[in-house]
Amino acid sequence: MKFMILASLLVAVQSVTYTVTIKTRSSRYAGTNGWFYVAAWGFDGKLINFGAMENPDKDDFEPGQTDVYTFYSAVDLGKIGCFSIRSASEDAWLIDLASIKSSTDPAGINGNNHDNNKWLSSDTSKSGDNAYLSMTWCRPKEDKLLAELEMVL
Repeated sequence: MKFMILASLLVAVQSVTYTVTIKTRSSRYAGTNGWFYVAAWGFDGKLINFGAMENPDKDDFEPGQTDVYTFYSAVDLGKIGCFSIRSASEDAWLIDLASIKSSTDPAGINGNNHDNNKWLSSDTSKSGDNAYLSMTWCRPKEDKLLAELEMVL
């Protein structure tokens, strides 16, 4: 009971909800059992490191599967500028779609890996996965200009 009250208070203090949605590519071997982390930053330079993407009661990152992660923070990025997913695993993963939204930025950022076909893995060697350590998606520049205008007005 005390834990539930403490958890409720923690969520109440951390007022901004961030939702990260990831779809793993449907192709063979696209899934992973590895560890991956997410971070986001705003146009004012604030950074939130959300930590590991992990749904304890679910097998995350399976081929063709969409996984949703919810994080809470006292930090409000306003319009999210960029977000990044980084690998802490040599078990490579092929992301298809990625997005982040928040309770203060419902449009958020939507990214894809359709044209790039980049694999995420901590094994970036040519003899290994030849993968990328992280992937980053950013809001288009025109959205940044609109965000700057909104701050001035």
